[in-house]
Amino acid sequence: MSARPTQGADTAMAEAAAWKIRLNDAPHDRALQTEFAAWRAQDARNDRAWRRMERVWAATGALADNATHHVRPATPATSSTGRPRIAATRRWPRRVAACAMVAAAACVGAFATPDLMVRLQADYYTKTGETRSVSLPDGSSVTLAGHSAIALHYARQERGVTLLAGEAFFNVVHDSQRGFSVTADNVTARDIGTAFDIRITGPHVTVAVREGIVSVARQSTPALHLTAGQQWTLNSTTGQAQRSAVDPEDVGAWRSGQMVLNGVPLSEAVEMLGRYYPGIIVTRGLERDITPVGGIYDLHHPKEALEALCALHGGRLVSLPAGFVLAEAAPKAP
Repeated sequence: MSARPTQGADTAMAEAAAWKIRLNDAPHDRALQTEFAAWRAQDARNDRAWRRMERVWAATGALADNATHHVRPATPATSSTGRPRIAATRRWPRRVAACAMVAAAACVGAFATPDLMVRLQADYYTKTGETRSVSLPDGSSVTLAGHSAIALHYARQERGVTLLAGEAFFNVVHDSQRGFSVTADNVTARDIGTAFDIRITGPHVTVAVREGIVSVARQSTPALHLTAGQQWTLNSTTGQAQRSAVDPEDVGAWRSGQMVLNGVPLSEAVEMLGRYYPGIIVTRGLERDITPVGGIYDLHHPKEALEALCALHGGRLVSLPAGFVLAEAAPKAP
């Protein structure tokens, strides 16, 4: 993926963090250890990420002790037989300690280098929780969502922009002599005088049109036209694409401090809201969660928005030391 060359390493580091939590929570689970060994052997990047995680884990042992001493034990839940579930309560401090250590590891490893690489490529970028409006050389404008970045490729025949990370909303001035295109992963959106939004979340690239017409295509496939009130989402992993209807007023609503979610997978909704949370988010159990979620969330209070999102869908948001949070999926039914 040319726009984000470190994505493979970034993904491996995030997966290593998730494995650290799972293995710490079930150290004697042989099936889990077998699955972990297969993941580690699957790709050299996985093995490097795991060794890196182990080094940072060893360096953050004091954080585990601190978390264990300061976690307040939860009130024991009662089973259907009336007996308290003590075992789950006793494991909780260790679990939170592990998550705190993984959060520190993720902060040092997975989140620093990719951000640096993106910034080196970018002409404009935003920090977490920041939005930024930029006037482009041709009179068009772009607004960047939190934790986003773009690179410009303007030439005599073409006005090109690459979305390196995150989300951006474009108001394009039409020029019959020079086209305007935005590339995100292997998707290219070409403007025909319009206002539109494009974002990268997980394996998905989504283009949504507020005004006018946008032509979208991936690699060598025929282009299709989107009009106002339409969006198109591509899963870059499976190659599946879907066109759907949206309220034009919801396209780019994040610019005014409201995130409108409609049918977004829970894991990606957490990622989108996380662009506005001034800390580090570690996820547990969300990697394969494709539950579609919706709602309107206040970006001025991102932690509360994340808490509401998780609670509405059976999960929870757990506060960890130093501003880290853990987003947990709903427990699986027995």
